[in-house]
Amino acid sequence: MEMENVLEQNNLLRPPKVGEIVKGKIIQKGKSLLLLDIGSFKVGMISGREFLEAKDVLKNFKIGDELFAKIIEVENEEGYVELSVQKANEDLVWRELIEKKEKTEELKVKILGANKGGLLTKISGLPAFLPLSQLSAEHFPDLKESGPADIVKELQKFIGKELKVKIFNLNSKNKTIILSEKI
Repeated sequence: MEMENVLEQNNLLRPPKVGEIVKGKIIQKGKSLLLLDIGSFKVGMISGREFLEAKDVLKNFKIGDELFAKIIEVENEEGYVELSVQKANEDLVWRELIEKKEKTEELKVKILGANKGGLLTKISGLPAFLPLSQLSAEHFPDLKESGPADIVKELQKFIGKELKVKIFNLNSKNKTIILSEKI
């Protein structure tokens, strides 16, 4: 029984599951292929579209480095576990965002764009939106002197500036991040 407990603790007996995030060590690297030792006597493969999507990230890794990947197929026709680095990164970012929202943690964001509804930015590479209604009184455009048509012009003044915000709402299903400067 002792050995079984050790194996279970090290996840050696548990088969990999689709959707699970695993940590693997790079054992082979090619121009459009990466093989990872993911334990459980399994080798994971990042290739094809999944490799192309993460190409810029993967080029910085070398044999022996460890990285996180999400299982997208338990066993492909070659016997490898199909993996996605991009999907793992998205999942990890969403987990981090949920934690930040729960802790009502303050974030600094750089404003990248504006539209009549508010300001556009990114958090960890994911698009985020700061609605006009969630701007602080200090940053809310003065609509008495300018009409609603001038809102975009007023909001464009924030492009390139950093604002302190908190996460107001998250929806992982449709990948929306709504921010608030008020809360």
